[in-house]
Amino acid sequence: MELVRIVACGLIGYAIGSISSGYLVGKLYRNVDLRTVGSGSTGATNTFRALGLGAALLVAVLDILKGAAAVWIATAIVAGPGDLRSIAAALAAVAAVAGHCWPAFLERRGGRGVATGFGALLFIATPAWLGAVVAFMLALAITRMVSVSSLASVAGAVLGYGLFVATGYLSFHWAVFGFILVAGAIVVLRHRSNIDRIVRGQEPRLGQSASQRM
Repeated sequence: MELVRIVACGLIGYAIGSISSGYLVGKLYRNVDLRTVGSGSTGATNTFRALGLGAALLVAVLDILKGAAAVWIATAIVAGPGDLRSIAAALAAVAAVAGHCWPAFLERRGGRGVATGFGALLFIATPAWLGAVVAFMLALAITRMVSVSSLASVAGAVLGYGLFVATGYLSFHWAVFGFILVAGAIVVLRHRSNIDRIVRGQEPRLGQSASQRM
């Protein structure tokens, strides 16, 4: 019975992640399909470049809420202390990130998974999200590249979790650590094209259009 509930948490997480905030905001805001403009991503960064700051902030908040909702529902379905609850939450979190990146709809074309992963991390390993936020902000201040900042946030999440476990603020759980690693790998995978442009010196900086790339 518990196994069925855990699997259900994964399916629900994927379904929640598949709700494309960027696509919906783009369509409702200016009848724009974000998959056809800019990078083709339905995430907040492409929303910012196509629709402006207000729409981007809305998409970011909604994507964060997707990750948080997936974890919250999982902990409600598999209630009580113990490993099973952590496993259910971690599975739902990974599934939500996967759903955001490869939604069941929209021809599997979604976002990069950063905001959704952050929303899940916020509730699975609450203090560890500080590592992701600090790494993101530092990288953004130094490089002004959202892609670099997103990749840095993955390293920040891993380091943050390790730090809080080492200092006793968090208890280590393999499922939670597994979520951070798997979700982080998905984020890196979804940034392959960005990494290629970074290496070639063609990745746009914040506020810079594609035509202004060096």
